[in-house]
Amino acid sequence: MVVPLSRMCEGEKGKIRKLELPPITRERLCGLGFVSGEEIQLIKVAPFGDPKVYRIKGTDITLRDDISMWILVETSSISLSYASKGDYLVSLINGGMGFRERLRLLGIEEGKGLTVIDNLGRRIEISVKGNYATLSRGQAMRIIVRER
Repeated sequence: MVVPLSRMCEGEKGKIRKLELPPITRERLCGLGFVSGEEIQLIKVAPFGDPKVYRIKGTDITLRDDISMWILVETSSISLSYASKGDYLVSLINGGMGFRERLRLLGIEEGKGLTVIDNLGRRIEISVKGNYATLSRGQAMRIIVRER
């Protein structure tokens, strides 16, 4: 799945596929290692969501969303908030112990499967082992899944 770099979630990795930037910005980022085929990981998100720190070639680089939205990245995993109907495997949960415990009570843990029943915009209905649950978009943003 190819998504803008700005839509990646904390901890997620991907490979750069295309840079759709003005020549000056593109040249500058290419000098920092932003070239097609290079692996990139989102390390940290600022408290209000922008800017974000990315790791590329072992170096941490901060980019604002207005630039990173023009860098297309291929990733096998996505945030649950962007998932459409289907079966997924939870690959990463970004959150503290309280958040992880709430999800564990719902049956959502890393390495376990879940089914997205409906993605209604502000909330996501899922099924885990036959039990139904509704997550807010904010909660779903912190759960990284990949298709089964």
